[in-house]
Parts: sequence; structure tokens; C-alpha cells
Amino acid sequence: MTAEGFDDGQTDVPVGVAGPVERVLVVGAGIAGLTVANALRHGGVECVVVEARDRIGGRLHTVDLAGSLVDMGGSWIHTPAGNPMRAFAQHVGVPCRGADPSPELAGFDCGEGRRLSAAEVEASLSMQLEGFPEAAGRLLGELGPDASAADGIEAFVARAGLAPGSARRARQALHALIEAESADLAERQSLRWMWNEIEYGGHYFGDVPVGGYRRLVEAMATGVDLRLGVAVEEVTRSASGVRVRRADGTSEDGSHVVVTVPLGVLKRGVPRFRPALPPDRLAAIERLGFGRYEKVALRFDGPFWRAAGIPHAMIFPRDPGAVAVWAIGQDAFGAGPVLVFQVFHSATSHVLDAAPADTVQWVLDMLAEAIGSSCPAPAAVAVTSWANDPYSGGAYTHIPPGANPADADLLGEPIGGRLLFAGEHTQSARLAYADGAMTSGIREAKRLLGRPSVRLGPIVTGRG
Repeated sequence: MTAEGFDDGQTDVPVGVAGPVERVLVVGAGIAGLTVANALRHGGVECVVVEARDRIGGRLHTVDLAGSLVDMGGSWIHTPAGNPMRAFAQHVGVPCRGADPSPELAGFDCGEGRRLSAAEVEASLSMQLEGFPEAAGRLLGELGPDASAADGIEAFVARAGLAPGSARRARQALHALIEAESADLAERQSLRWMWNEIEYGGHYFGDVPVGGYRRLVEAMATGVDLRLGVAVEEVTRSASGVRVRRADGTSEDGSHVVVTVPLGVLKRGVPRFRPALPPDRLAAIERLGFGRYEKVALRFDGPFWRAAGIPHAMIFPRDPGAVAVWAIGQDAFGAGPVLVFQVFHSATSHVLDAAPADTVQWVLDMLAEAIGSSCPAPAAVAVTSWANDPYSGGAYTHIPPGANPADADLLGEPIGGRLLFAGEHTQSARLAYADGAMTSGIREAKRLLGRPSVRLGPIVTGRG
């Protein structure tokens, strides 16, 4: 397989690199770090990737759940038309299939103890995906530039003239929407910057890679020099090069380093930087938000939920202050009898602060109420803990009131010509998206290679 040319959506060659690029160290083997390393290897530059985990992929993590492959981190390639991640999948021969749950989505209101009609579900989806986003500009003009998404929701619902039950569901649905897209509370998301990212073509839910994201991660990692299970404690730069010191006291030297750890890790002050990061970078790290989004995946002997008339579910809790919970049947997308509950920020205590058995019972109780009968015991279970993971510290980046997209763009600028950064948090064009992490890696490879585009693809040993 030959490598194919990719760019980051820009035709320029980023600047800011000092000295010859001879040996590049990459901290982190998520999709951003792997993209940098893959492109550099194709460009003939020596590159070593150091990863704290014993696996590659970072927040793209596919697990084998009793024979079903399930993505427990990123799963969709959103708006796939023109999306570089979709183009990479096509290039490396990974088929993708549509994975839009909305045509078969059912709704259940625990507060009213009833299943919603198809018209009610359609109206809710229209409000979430069209009505509220389209009203955001008008609401911002009324509420002011410092308004939160929660302020916008309250104003939007208050003016809709809905009956009490419908108003409660609207708030629960819209708060879930914001928490899903921002991985944090709507009170901590800026209304002004809510839908600021560029959009590619196609449906929002778009595609999923058949066999999970791990196939794309593995393709990007093929032929890359990887050092797994090695935590980095300190990154030192000087006028002549860089040194990365591991937790075991050993180190790697290079001409340049690209740090791709998530924003949640940077917020913890990891790794240490010598010299310290400039005050403006530290302030941007502090201002940007990095919240929670967890998943509970259950594999059963068969998709009994579909037989009960609920291929996918949007469940509205009794508590008016609790957000809607989505459960998506993976059988609809060829991934076997697996139901994945999407647990948004305000509900993650049910996952992070509970024993796995209690978490599973929580989601099964919701499902049993929705289908009107008890549920069989799952054959296998997977529960995430991204917020408690020291190598992620949460889900993905968002922009709170008081921050702005320039904060993310600043984090993508090199320091001292030797220290570079990549990751979804280092650019504002596709903040929070896996393809944004990928294009940030392309950006840094362009910078290091001095080229307007780079080549990506599995590396055959002995060839570039």
C-alpha cells in the first residue's frame, strides 16, 4: 500500500521550528501522536513515540466484548463527507458504515411512565439538532457574550410555551445535547462558542469504522517506533535540543519533541516542563474546559430491546434536573447484540463513584422500565472511567464562558522552536473531535517537515 497525501485543511507551511529536524520525540500514542510519527517516518525523519499506557490509541479504544468490537471512547466519524479521518479509512481499506440512531430512536419518559409517540421523538430531535442551534445566535444577542449554554436553554424553553411535561423533557434533552457535545455542564459551556467548529458534509452521526476505531489506529501505528508502558515525567528543552525523562529515570534525547497528552493531563501539571510553560499557555490551559463522558456497554445473547420496540432509546429520568440518557443498540450497525449507554457529564457519578455492578444495575433498571419487563443478565460488560484515568483526565475539550477559540489555537503554537504540541485541544477548527486530533498531528508534521502536505499510511519496513 502506498502512502497518500493529507493536509490539515490549510495550504500553508507552519513556521516556528528551530534547527535541523533530526530526531523527533512524540509523547503520547493517541491518534495525534501516531499521525505525527507516521508522517515523519514517511518523510524520512527518525521519530520515537513514548506512551504511558500499555496500548496505543489513547481515547480511541476498541474493546472485544465477548466477540463484539465496541468503541469505548470515540466511535463516530462525524460529518464524514470531506472528513480526513474518513479519507484515511478509505485509503487504508477500512470500510465504514452509517451509524445514525435517530431514524429508529424511541423515547421513554420515566416521570410520566410512558413511551413517547414517534411524533414526540421527532419533535425532540428537531429541537435538539435544528431548533436550538439555529436560535443560538438570536439568544446570544439577547443574553450577551458571556452567556452560558444553560442560559440559552432556559431562555429558549421559557419562550416555547410548552406544557410542563414537554418543557421538562426539553430541558433534559437540551442539557444532554450540550453535555454530549461539550463533555461538561451546560453552565460551563459558552453559548457564544457552542457551535464554532467547522463542519464537513454529511449527517452529524455519520459513519463508524467497521471493526472499530482500533483498525484506523493500528493502520496509523504500523511501522512506527513505539515505546509502550513508559510514563514521561519531564520534558526539557534547550537551544540545541530536547530531553524526555521517563518515570524510571531513563531518558530520550532528540532535536524536537511533540507533546500530545490530553488537556486533562496538562491541567494536572503533567509532564513537567523545563523551562516552565509561558504564563499565557498556563492561563489558556486553565481557561479551557475538559469534562466527563462515560460509557456502559452491555453484551447480551440477543437484542431483546429491539424485540420490545426500542432499537435505540432516549430515556428521560424522573428527576427534572437529570439529563436524558441515550442507549444505542449496536446491533443496528452490525456490531452484535450490544447496548451502549451514553452517560453524560452530570450523570457520571453513577459510573465513576459506584461499583461496576451498581452501575450496570442502574442502566438495567432504566432499560427495564422503558421496555416494561425485566432484563436478562448481560453476558459481558465494559464500563469506562476516562475521568479517573491519569492518562486522560476526562473526555474532551470545550470552551467555557470567559475562554475563546484562540486559547486552543495558542496551545498549538511551538515554544522555543523545539517544543511542539498536538491534540484535539490544540486547534479550534475541530475541537473535541478525533479528526481534529488527527489534523493537529498533520499540522505539526507539516511544520517539522517544512511541507504543505504529508503522506500517511501503514509503513512497510525498510521503506518510507
